[in-house]
Amino acid sequence: MNANTATVEGTTRGTLLVVDGHSLAFRAFFALPVENFSTSAGQATNAVWGFATMLSQVIDAEHPDHLAVAFDVKGGTFRNTMLPQYKGTRDAAPEDLLTQLPLIQRMLTALGVTFIEKPGYEGDDVIGTLASMGDKAGYRTLVLSGDRDAFQLINDNITVLYPGHHFKDLKHMTPDAVVEKYHVTPEQYPDLAALRGETADNIPGVPGVGDGFAAKWINLYGGLDQIIEHADEIGGKKGEALRANIDQVKLNRSVNALVRDLDLGVSIEDLTFGQVDANQLNQLFTRLEFGIRTKNRVLRTFNAGKPTNDPVQQDESGKLEIPQYETVDSPEALEAWVRDNLPMPNGHLHDEREIAPKTTPSGFAIDHTKQCAQSVAHSWVLQVEGESKPGNAAYASLMIAAHDKAIRTNRVDRDMASQLQTVLDEHHQSMVVHGYKEQSHLLESVGVALPKPLFDTKLAGYLVHPDFHADTLEQAAAHFLDLHIEEQSEGATQGTLDFDEPDDSAQRNDNQLPRHTAIVGLLARKLADSLDQREQFSLLESVEIPVSRVLYGMEHAGAQVDMNRLMSMREQLAADANHAQETAWQYAGERVNLQSPKQLQKILFEDMGLKPTKKTKTGSYTTNAAALQALRNRSCDNDSACQFLDALLLHREKNKLKQIVQTLIDATNRSDGRIHTTFEQTVAATGRLSSVDPNLQNIPNRDPAGREIRSAFVPGEGFESLLSSDYSQVELRIMADLSGDEALIEAFRSGRDFHKYVASLVYGVPVDEITSDQRSHVKAMSYGLAYGLSTYGLSQQLGIKPGEAESLKRQYFATFGKVHEYLESLVSTAREKGYTETIYGRRRYFPGLKSPNRAVRDAAERAALNAPIQGSAADIMKIAMIRADDALHEAGLASRIILQIHDELVVEVAPGEAERVTALVKDAMEHAVDMAVPLDVSTGIGSDWQLAAH
Repeated sequence: MNANTATVEGTTRGTLLVVDGHSLAFRAFFALPVENFSTSAGQATNAVWGFATMLSQVIDAEHPDHLAVAFDVKGGTFRNTMLPQYKGTRDAAPEDLLTQLPLIQRMLTALGVTFIEKPGYEGDDVIGTLASMGDKAGYRTLVLSGDRDAFQLINDNITVLYPGHHFKDLKHMTPDAVVEKYHVTPEQYPDLAALRGETADNIPGVPGVGDGFAAKWINLYGGLDQIIEHADEIGGKKGEALRANIDQVKLNRSVNALVRDLDLGVSIEDLTFGQVDANQLNQLFTRLEFGIRTKNRVLRTFNAGKPTNDPVQQDESGKLEIPQYETVDSPEALEAWVRDNLPMPNGHLHDEREIAPKTTPSGFAIDHTKQCAQSVAHSWVLQVEGESKPGNAAYASLMIAAHDKAIRTNRVDRDMASQLQTVLDEHHQSMVVHGYKEQSHLLESVGVALPKPLFDTKLAGYLVHPDFHADTLEQAAAHFLDLHIEEQSEGATQGTLDFDEPDDSAQRNDNQLPRHTAIVGLLARKLADSLDQREQFSLLESVEIPVSRVLYGMEHAGAQVDMNRLMSMREQLAADANHAQETAWQYAGERVNLQSPKQLQKILFEDMGLKPTKKTKTGSYTTNAAALQALRNRSCDNDSACQFLDALLLHREKNKLKQIVQTLIDATNRSDGRIHTTFEQTVAATGRLSSVDPNLQNIPNRDPAGREIRSAFVPGEGFESLLSSDYSQVELRIMADLSGDEALIEAFRSGRDFHKYVASLVYGVPVDEITSDQRSHVKAMSYGLAYGLSTYGLSQQLGIKPGEAESLKRQYFATFGKVHEYLESLVSTAREKGYTETIYGRRRYFPGLKSPNRAVRDAAERAALNAPIQGSAADIMKIAMIRADDALHEAGLASRIILQIHDELVVEVAPGEAERVTALVKDAMEHAVDMAVPLDVSTGIGSDWQLAAH
C-alpha cells in the first residue's frame, strides 16, 4: 500500500484533497502583479492563473483521487450574530480579485472539480464537514488552507497543508507538527486560539496572553474549561486579564469552532475528478488570453496525464527543446562548426560604426514596412553568461546555436577570441542576442567587440510589452512563451575567466546555458511575429539597438568624480543635518527621534496642538515631507511649531542629500575613480532611460544644495572639460506639434518668454503685466497637461483650491482648443485601439481603460494622456544620442558621451575639441526630428558638471 492510501475494515481508500478556495485565490492574487496578468479588455487574471498553477502543484505532489473546493458566500454567517464585530476590520477584497472568483469557479467546473458554497456558513465549515466525511470514510485527507482555524481538524488521517512564505514550501501540519509549534494538541488548539484571539478576524483575546502563555495554562490545567474553573488561582496581571475577559474567551471558543456536520448534498464518491471539458476550458482560457502551455499543463494535471480530444492540447508539448551541442576548445574547431552550421553571411557588411540609418536635418526616417520574422527564422543565437557590471565585467562561457544544433566554449584564450571576433564580424547580420548591451560587456572582458545584431529579444520584449520588465530569461519565458521554468540561484550564473586560466563555473552551468540559449531562440521567433504585426521592427533596428550600443560605450567609459569633493560634501551635509536636529530638539523640548512617525505625531499633534494631517491606512497621521510642508505653511502663528518644522524639514533635506552623496562614494570604482552607472533601457514604460547603481536621475537640479553635488563630476585624465547639452521644454514642443494648435505653436515661434506669453493669452492681459504667480500657474498647467496631471494634482502642486485649478484649466483649453481636442482624442483612441503611439510608433497598451475598477480606469486615462508625449520625448532623446555619437566618431574626435540624465547629454571633452564638439552635439540634438516647432538646445562647458550648467 502506498502513502496515498488508507485501509478501513479491509477496504482500500484513496486521498481526498479539500481546498480553501478563497484562501488560495487571495494568495494567488497578491503573489502575482495584476499589471502583468490582465487581458487586452482589462480583465485581471492573476488570481485565476495563480489558482490553477498552485492547485496543479499540489495535485502533482500529493496525487489525490478525490477533490473538492470550498468557498465563502456573500453576507454574514451565524458567527456575526454571536460576535457582531467578527471580521469587521478586514479591508474589502480588491475589485480585481472579486471579478475573478466567478472565473475561478467556471474553471473548476470545466476541470470537473466540485466546488461548494453554503449560505449562512463559512467556507471553513464546508472544509470541516468535508474533512470529517473523508476521515470517517477512511480516506487520507489533506486540507489546503492558509487559515490556522483548520488546525483543529488535524488527526492521524487529516493533515493541513499550510503555505509558507513561498507557496511551494507547504508545511504538512500533522498532530506532531502542531504540538512542536504550539505545544498543544490539535484538539486543544481552539482553546489556545480562544485565549490568544485572532487579530485578522477581529476576535479579541486576553490582553498580554499569546501562544506561549495560553499553551502553558492548557498544559497545566488540561483545557479551556479547566482554566476557567481555576481562573481565581492564576495570579499576576495576566490572571487579572483572564478573569476580566472570561465571557469573551468563552464566546471566542464558540466562534472559532468549525461546524463538521453540514448537509452538503454530496458524498465522497461524488468528489472524483478527471472528466475535463476541454472545449469549455479552452473557451475560458482563450477569453483570459492564457497561452497553450498553461492550457496543456492544467490539462495534464487534471486529466491525470491522459490525452484529451482538445486539438490545442496536441499543438505543443510545453517542454523546452534543448539543442544538441558539443564543446569546442580550439579556434579551428569553432571555425569548422560555424562554416557547417551558420547561415552564409550577406554580401554586404555594414561598417561597425553604422549602427543606425543616416539622419538629416529634415528628420529621422523609420521604415515601418520592414519585417523581421523571415530573417529571424534563419538566424542563429549567441548567448554569453557571466557577471556584467560595467567596468568590472567577468566573462564566463558562451554558446552559439543554429536551429537544433549548438556549440559552446568554456575557455577563450587569445586565439579563440580572435576567431570568435571573425565569426561575429562575418555573421552578425543574422545574429540574435538577449541584451546587446549586457552581452557586449561580457565579450569585452576577453577583448571581443560585439557588432550590431539582427535581433535583440530583451529589447524586442520591451517594445511589445513596455509595462512588463523581466529581470531574468526565465521570467521572459513565462511571460511571453507561457513557459515556466524554476530559476536557479544567482550564484550559479556567475563566474570568471582569464585568458590563461580555465574556469569550472561552466560545469555548474551545464544545464543553464543551453536552456537560456534555447529560450532566446524561442523568444526571437515569438517576438519577431509580434513586432511585424505592430510594424515596430524598424524601431528596434534603427533606435533601440543602436542606442544600446551608445549606452554600452557610456557605461564602459563611466564618469570621473572628485572623491575629495564628495567626501567634503558628505561631512558638511552631515554637520548641517546634525545642526538642524539640535535646533529641532530645542523647539520640541526633548530629543525626539526625527525619523519616528509615532514620536513626531506626539510632538506635533499632542504637545504642540497642531491640526493633524491626513490619516494613513494604518490609522496614524502622515508625516511625509509634503504633509509637513503643508503643516508648516499653516502653522506660522505658532512660532515654536514653525521653527520646529523648519528644522525638521531641513534635517530631512540634508540627510537625503547626504545619502545621495554616500551612494556616489560607494559606487565609485576604486581602480579608475569613475562611476560606471548602469543605464536601464527596458524599465520605464514611456521609453525613457533610467539608471541604477547608482541612480543618477535622482540628483536634484532645482536647488543650490542639490546642484552642488554635480560639481563633483569632473573631466577624467586626458580630457579638459564637460559639455552639458539639454533640451528646453521638449514635452511642450511635442504637444504643440502633435496637437497642431496654432496659438501654442506661435507662442514658441514668438521668441518671447514662453510661459509669460502663454499666460498673457490665457489671462487676456499684455505680457508685461503678467505676474510671477500667473506665470507659474500657467507653467504648471502646461507641464501638467503634458504629464497627465489631474486637476486635483494641479491644485495640490500650486497650493490652490481644486475649483480654482479647474477654472484655470477651462481658461487654458478655451485659449488652446486644439490641445484640448488632442488630449481628448488620446484617451478615446486608446479605448478604441487599446494603446497609444509616439511619433515613431512606440506603443503602450492600457488594459486598465476597460477595468471595472474606477481608480484603475482613472489611472489608465492619466497614463494614456502622458504616454505619447513622454514616449515621443524619449524617442527624440535616443535618436539625438545616436546622431551625436555617430557625429563624434565620424569626425574622429576623442570626446565622448558619458551621461544621459532626463533631457540632458553630458560629454567629456578632449583638449582642443570644445568648439567642434559643441556644434556637433547641438546640431545632432536640434535636428533629431522635424516638427512644426523647432527643438531648442542649450549648451554649456565647464570644468565640472555644475559649471557646465546653463
